[in-house]
Amino acid sequence: MGNNTMNKASLLFNSQADQEVFEQVCTKARALAMVQTPQVWKPFAMIIGLILLVGLLCLIFVPWQQSVVGYGEVTVFSPDQRPQTVNAQIKGRLRQWFVVEGQDVAKGDAILQLAEVDAKFLDTKQLNRLKRQRKALVAKINALQSLSDVSKKQITSYNQSREAAVPSASLKITQAENKVTIAEQKLSAAHQTFVTAELNLGRRKALYGEGLRSKRDLELAERTFAKTQAELNAAQAELQAAEAEQQIAQFGQTKTAADTLAKVQEAQAKLNESLDKLAGVQKELAQIEIDIANFQHRIQQRMVRAPMTGRVVRLQALGYGETVKEGQALAVVVPKTTDQAVALYVSDFNSALVSEGRRVRLQFSGWPAVQFVGWPSIAVGTFAGKVKVIDAVDDGKNRFRMLIVPDKEAISDGEQPWPSSKFLRPGAQATGWILLDTVPLGFEMWRQFNGFPPSVQMPELIKAGNKPVENKVKLKRNK
Repeated sequence: MGNNTMNKASLLFNSQADQEVFEQVCTKARALAMVQTPQVWKPFAMIIGLILLVGLLCLIFVPWQQSVVGYGEVTVFSPDQRPQTVNAQIKGRLRQWFVVEGQDVAKGDAILQLAEVDAKFLDTKQLNRLKRQRKALVAKINALQSLSDVSKKQITSYNQSREAAVPSASLKITQAENKVTIAEQKLSAAHQTFVTAELNLGRRKALYGEGLRSKRDLELAERTFAKTQAELNAAQAELQAAEAEQQIAQFGQTKTAADTLAKVQEAQAKLNESLDKLAGVQKELAQIEIDIANFQHRIQQRMVRAPMTGRVVRLQALGYGETVKEGQALAVVVPKTTDQAVALYVSDFNSALVSEGRRVRLQFSGWPAVQFVGWPSIAVGTFAGKVKVIDAVDDGKNRFRMLIVPDKEAISDGEQPWPSSKFLRPGAQATGWILLDTVPLGFEMWRQFNGFPPSVQMPELIKAGNKPVENKVKLKRNK
């Protein structure tokens, strides 16, 4: 049909050139007709375009929850509620087991008993001997204290006697001085009387030679002179005696002071000696008390007891008569507690992005779960947690430990609580997704393609008076 049309159309052209041009146009038209898109493919093209549009809108508007993955194990948050290792406090020989594996024990219950192997503690009567030594030392201390009290009383008595004796000797000196004064006065009066009698005798002798006085008057004058001379001599002798008595009184005062001081010093020396002995005995008593306390504590250490209430696990295989070393592990006691936590380890590349209070989704080993990383709200079988503690130093492998505790707010809002500690035991493996900020899906894909770390808006509390203020600091890290 096309050829007939061309033949008929060729009759309309006047020249060969026009006819060739017309043929070329017809050939191109037939080629375009052959490559034209069939009508059946148009719906597919529209669907693909719609998908691209929807995908673009999703990249712009669909949110994506950024997260950091950590791996760890179930533990107990309170350190006193974690599994405790029971160690031997002394070196000894196993005498008897009191428990078996899986047995429940209370705090202080006996686990096993050890017998002594140290030669210093093999004597079974050593404690009684130490107590008798202590009793003897106490009696000796009482005797020395009594002796010290007696010495103190003697010192007090000697001091009182000295205080009375020295003034008494001083009074005797004063009396002797008064006697000397009186003797001097008597001597002066006797000397004056003697001088007067001597002058009177001279005058009487002169008058008797002239015949003016009788011999009797002369004899009376001589008698008076002899009497006054005797009185003068007596007064001199009395003065010398008073002076000697004064000197004796002075010597007596010195002797009294020296004697009383010597007695006080002697009593003080006895007191010092008794106090020195008392201090030595008290030191021995203190050492004996220490030895007794150590021995009693040693006896208590022979009985290994449970440090807490819990269940005994992993008993060491020890037979009767075997020797254990000091500090050797004998058993493990797992306490009965509802305190739960998860210790997650995060690499140092991501640890700086995590702050305390971040929410976490946890998957426990043995509990089937499906975790959608970008949309944790539709995850199945995971549990809600919160970052409680972040270690300030790594574990030696460039990892930082983070303690995760149950998120009570999320649980109160309807989240499934953590499994009971009866089933979720310490040591069970756990995987955690620490939730960061929400970003558009397109941004997350761009970040993943370029290998950039997540961008985090980390709230920090700045104390302004008593009101906490939220300050958001954007952290950026270079890969």
